[in-house]
Amino acid sequence: RGGLLSDFFKEQLVKKEFSQKDRTKRIYIIGIAIAVAVFVWQICSDSATAAKTDTMFVAFMMLGIILIGIIAYIAFVKIRYLNQEFEYAYTNGSLDIDVIMNKSKRKNVFQGNATEFEVFAHIDDKEHLAMYENLPIVDFSSGKKKENTYVFVANYKNKKKRFIIEPCEEILKAVYVDLSPRRAYIKK
Repeated sequence: RGGLLSDFFKEQLVKKEFSQKDRTKRIYIIGIAIAVAVFVWQICSDSATAAKTDTMFVAFMMLGIILIGIIAYIAFVKIRYLNQEFEYAYTNGSLDIDVIMNKSKRKNVFQGNATEFEVFAHIDDKEHLAMYENLPIVDFSSGKKKENTYVFVANYKNKKKRFIIEPCEEILKAVYVDLSPRRAYIKK
């Protein structure tokens, strides 16, 4: 990385693999959408049957079709948002993580400085991570344990948590330089 005057910037994209949990969520979304659609259709068709005029009958049936279309669209969007990627941007010690849903919607999910991390260690490093075992986990990785799967502990929004990421070699080296070697345990 050069001297004090040089800037460091690296972006990395990590695709989240579709898990069993994601499959369950997809089934759950479809099930709720079908149940709500059936309920809406039943109400609209009952109202249409009870209508006094043909115009009211058609209006209730059209309302039912429109509402079911809206329900289907919402379910479709929710399912597509299960397709996620994480973008890490590491700039001079600052780590920003965005989640990109279905390659279209972006949301910032973490901002912090490496100097504020309590520890940064490989996910299998039980020695340095043991004391943080009971903290909640936030996973910003592919979901599969790899050679570059790391955990860092930080306060975020006034809560201490463990964060799982898969940084590339350049980001690992930068974190090691920015975080004191007593708190960064990079696997060799």
